[in-house]
Amino acid sequence: MSQSLVRTVIGLLGCIAAAQGFADEPPSSAVAAKTGKVRLMSARRELGLRSYLPNVEEQEIQAIIDDPELIIYTDREMPECYQIWDGQLPGLHAVSYNISADEGEPFGNGNIEFPWGHAAGTHRAKNAGAFRFVRLPKDDDGATMPVVWYQERMGGDSQPAYKWVFPVGTVFGEVLTVGAPTGDHYTFEMRLRIREEGDWAVDVYRPFPTAESLSTRIKELRPAWSKNAQLARLVKHLDSPAAMRRHVLADQHPRRVFYQAMGVDYLPSAGDDELVVELLTETKFRSALGSTWRKSTNGLHTCAPTTTARFHIVPANYDGGFIEADRVSCMRCHETTTRHVDEFQAGRDWYGRVRGSDGIFSFHPFEPSSISYNGYGGTVQMRGDFVRQGILERFNPRRHPSRFYNIVSRLRRR
Repeated sequence: MSQSLVRTVIGLLGCIAAAQGFADEPPSSAVAAKTGKVRLMSARRELGLRSYLPNVEEQEIQAIIDDPELIIYTDREMPECYQIWDGQLPGLHAVSYNISADEGEPFGNGNIEFPWGHAAGTHRAKNAGAFRFVRLPKDDDGATMPVVWYQERMGGDSQPAYKWVFPVGTVFGEVLTVGAPTGDHYTFEMRLRIREEGDWAVDVYRPFPTAESLSTRIKELRPAWSKNAQLARLVKHLDSPAAMRRHVLADQHPRRVFYQAMGVDYLPSAGDDELVVELLTETKFRSALGSTWRKSTNGLHTCAPTTTARFHIVPANYDGGFIEADRVSCMRCHETTTRHVDEFQAGRDWYGRVRGSDGIFSFHPFEPSSISYNGYGGTVQMRGDFVRQGILERFNPRRHPSRFYNIVSRLRRR
């Protein structure tokens, strides 16, 4: 982890789906009455998801992910939705329902397709899972600082849209898992976004930020690695000079959101599923901020490996290697929250705005019952459990000062 992010975390703390492959139980009350803690699922299910949180080297980050007040959620507890305020179908709509009358339009909104449809790098992966968490900061009196919402009329809309802002010090996490042939899932990456004044700091945690670190760990866990032909092939691949080919990952919209050329490093199978489990569960995760997985002899580089193996330290067909782990790279997609899809491809029979606000896709303040699954929007209601628990309020400049509630600079023009 970069020392700058450690300082950011310390300073901020001082100043103030159903997920694939996870146990599925009916959610209980959204709020734990005795503790005052916000819980969006049963205690048993939450405990199961918490077991996927990794151990990290940095104590400050470990303290955050160990916090019992983390609000953990999947797409089940926070159903994905987007807003429409410019036509005859105003309201909140589920991203899964195609409201287009054109049989040739596959989605009806932009929230399903690349680059918005999946956690970055997992849109082609067959065995990847994900869940998220948010940790809200405390004020000087120890009270949780709320998310604030407001309405704003945006270009082309006949009704004002809903937007929201997270207080400085908010931490969002995204935990990515890879599925094993047994059906079990194992965490291979954790992404963090930490709200600063006017921006988001980012970091990415992996057990192996570089090819060299993976090779070293394999040799530690399997001293006789050279006697296993498949394992020896993997180690040789990691230790030998890379000769990667240039590949491009890009969306197909006329006004592109994402375009990146990188090398691609395909890991050979380890031939040892037990070793892969050990690699992912018995290695502390480290920051991969700004890191390069490996460089090629032809000058290309990649930020993470991929594989075609059925089970490895990353999912099959993982495209995370195209995504540099820094705030500028991440913001390419995250700055599109609440923007109308027609900005990227006008003329299609698709509708509404990219989901999310304040640079975060996965969270919204709406009551799930307000989301339409049939194309007809209804009355918008704020999430009652969030309001009752004091973690969601309507913006009031007298109660929500600009030093804690401000607009991300790259979102100001939206």
